[in-house]
Amino acid sequence: MSSEFDKRVEEFFRTYQDRGMKKWAGFYLSDHTTKINQDKKRRDTVYVKKKTMSQKDIRAILLKSFGEHRKVSVQLKDLSIDNDLQADIVGFVDGYQEDTVIISGNLVLIEDINHIEFIE
Repeated sequence: MSSEFDKRVEEFFRTYQDRGMKKWAGFYLSDHTTKINQDKKRRDTVYVKKKTMSQKDIRAILLKSFGEHRKVSVQLKDLSIDNDLQADIVGFVDGYQEDTVIISGNLVLIEDINHIEFIE
């Protein structure tokens, strides 16, 4: 013996027609345009080359950053595939050796650093 609720549920599913992908189109369009706008903003960002520093000055700042646990911003000499400067690496110096440094998990050759500065 079925209840009134069970009858209504059965009737609903017997006559229900799923709209398929149409119901998701609004979400897809919204998410898609957000992603396109984010990519466009990223591509339109131009990084300006900062003053080239000597290896002595770079090493002094790296050592001070490591010893005092101060946050730094590092601009690399390397260019991207499009021949543009890359975004600065920002973080703390996690490790320091003769020729390499680890900044927030990124292994960087010291000779590849163009500019470094403290971030307050």
